[in-house]
Amino acid sequence: MQVQEVISMLRWINEGDPRVQFNDSAVEQWHYALRTVDPAVAKQAVLEHVRQHEAIAVTPAAIAKRASNIKTSRDAGRRAIEANPKQSKMHPLSYRSRNPELWDQLVKEGEQQRREELRLASERRAA
Repeated sequence: MQVQEVISMLRWINEGDPRVQFNDSAVEQWHYALRTVDPAVAKQAVLEHVRQHEAIAVTPAAIAKRASNIKTSRDAGRRAIEANPKQSKMHPLSYRSRNPELWDQLVKEGEQQRREELRLASERRAA
């Protein structure tokens, strides 16, 4: 955020909560805390803070942290929608691709062994 944007936002916050001071020192502190934050994200962070913590005054550090969380969440949402070109079905040299029949046989044997272990454990508990 630019200094002018911080001034506008701080004036807006002060109008809603007179506990938040609006002076040169406050502008400098808020600008330092929010220098890398997008104004829309900062405004959303203030609104969320006020909604969740009505009795607690808004502070630059609280808004910077909440804005960071909002940005991270938005970025994660965007990444979740995009296709990941790095994904592959199977590595060409994997054991499963080189020995599919043996792989299937070993998986079935493992399933049978696990069922037997569970059956024995169940019998021990019942006894």
